[in-house]
Amino acid sequence: MPRLDDEPLLPLTQFLGDADRHWLSIGCRTLGCQRTVKMGFRRAVRLAAGMRTEDWLARLRCTACGNRNATLTVCADSRNPDAIARDGFLLVTRQE
Repeated sequence: MPRLDDEPLLPLTQFLGDADRHWLSIGCRTLGCQRTVKMGFRRAVRLAAGMRTEDWLARLRCTACGNRNATLTVCADSRNPDAIARDGFLLVTRQE
């Protein structure tokens, strides 16, 4: 039986089915920096390469200040289905 601490805090692969409607906002929590980057789930899963989410976050380094103090937010496309059909999926969700 797997231990609970072997499970990732946020299993990125669980969002692949909804990858066209969800993305990640990865932000630096360093006081005075607070840089944010949007990243699609397909790209995040590829870059994490099977690592636990916590381990992957610990490896991320801010390109603005150089610190390793990232936070992760799951964001959703809140547009109505007509707008999505008309305009297509958001560019960030199409990242590979």
